[in-house]
Order: sequence, then C-alpha cells, then structure tokens
Amino acid sequence: MVNAMGIVEVGRVFFQPESGSDIKKVIVLTLESHVGNVVTLVKNFKRDFYPAFKQSEKSTREHLIRAAEKHDAAKPETFRVTYRSYKENGRKSLGYSFAGHRFRVSDPDRYVELLIRLHHEFSVEGIVKAQAELKTEKELADAKFKNFPFDLYILEMCDQIEAELETYAFTDDVQPRVFMDFHSRKREDSVIEVSPYPFHSEGIPLSLAYYEFDVCEEHRRQISKALEEDDRGKGVDFLREMIANAHSKAERQQKEMILCKAQ
Repeated sequence: MVNAMGIVEVGRVFFQPESGSDIKKVIVLTLESHVGNVVTLVKNFKRDFYPAFKQSEKSTREHLIRAAEKHDAAKPETFRVTYRSYKENGRKSLGYSFAGHRFRVSDPDRYVELLIRLHHEFSVEGIVKAQAELKTEKELADAKFKNFPFDLYILEMCDQIEAELETYAFTDDVQPRVFMDFHSRKREDSVIEVSPYPFHSEGIPLSLAYYEFDVCEEHRRQISKALEEDDRGKGVDFLREMIANAHSKAERQQKEMILCKAQ
C-alpha cells in the first residue's frame, strides 16, 4: 500500500543477506496485507477453543476487530532502519524498528485503545491495570472487565501467528515467538501448520503483498561505506528512503499462503 504521501507503508522488511552491511536484496511487506491478515485470523478465532474462554462474552467482539484493524496504524510514522556493529551484536547486522508504535494509536473507546497499547505486552501487571480502569466504564463495564484478558490474548496470538507465517514465506530462519505458546511447521512452500489451531476454518488462505528489489552496486557501496565508517545515520536513512520508495523500484507482488491445523 502506498499512502497519500506516495510512500510504501511498511509492515515487515527482510534483508538479504541477513547479516553484514552489504545488502544485496530487500523484501518489503506492506502493512495493509499484515493488518488484513490479522483481522481475518481474529474473525476466525474460535472463542470457545480454550476452556477458560467459555466464560467470556461476544459483546466485545466488534471492539476486538476494531483493535485488530488499528493495532499497527502508527507503524509508518515510527518506522526506522537500524544497524548494530559486531561489538554490539556479535555480528554486523541491519534491522528495523517500529518502537513506540502501539502508544501512538488512539480510539474513542478506551477498551479498543487499551487492547492496542498492550498488544505486545501480555503481562499480569498490564492486564490488571487495564481491568481496574475498565471497571469504571459507563458501558459494558462488567463485560469489558471480564473479556479484556481473552481479547488481548486473541489479538496477540493472531498477530504473532501472522508474523511467523510471513517469516516462513520469505526465509527459512523462523524466529521464535516470545509472547504466545504455539508451534508451527512448514508443510509445503505455501502451507503452514499451527498447533494449537484455534480457528473455525480448516484452512485459512492469507495473501502477502510485497515489493522485492535488488540493491545496485553503487548503492550497496554507498550504504556499506557509510555504516562501516561510523556514519550510521547517513547509511540507515539512505536505506530507509529506498524501502519507503520500494514501489518505484519493483512491481507489487502477491504471495498466497494457507494456514492449517497440524496433522
């Protein structure tokens, strides 16, 4: 997706090679496809899959869906490219960050806002504080108090599963999920198994929109030189601009994936 400013709204970036300062290829996933896939998974989530969830209500389902639709809305404004040296990271590596994005999204409904604020923090302290605040709500106070941990879990689970599916689609180096307890496996190039599988549909088709481009020799030299000579700002800013303008370097592509229950 290209926004009103004519730049790509970034959801995920893969650099090739994955380490070092000499980047040969860049894959840019759009934020639009990530969010759309997370919403699809949230809508498919089987609320009574876990016994504890049976006590929750459907009264906040629309709030949860809106939180899924908005949870990464501040990523475009917080996106930046990072570089860590061998001394800092044990290897030279480029990366990227959306630090603080979950704190920059607002919503008229505090329940939706709190789901977004905590969607990378499934902690006892965070949930208890949110529930204490929701207890004072004028509408659906009891339902919001009771449902919040379950809705937050659903949002985080779907967000993490989608992120892992993206990693399978573009790299064999699957990163462990740090929040949710699930296991995944690539069955085929486009089929990913997940266990547990808390979804209604037997197989869920998900589409990844992305731009893929090679970095020309001249730009590779410029970026590598800036990073190696401790002018990181210049190097990462140059690369960030390239990523934000990926649509001018490559055609938008689609990759179809299927999420299914482990056999």
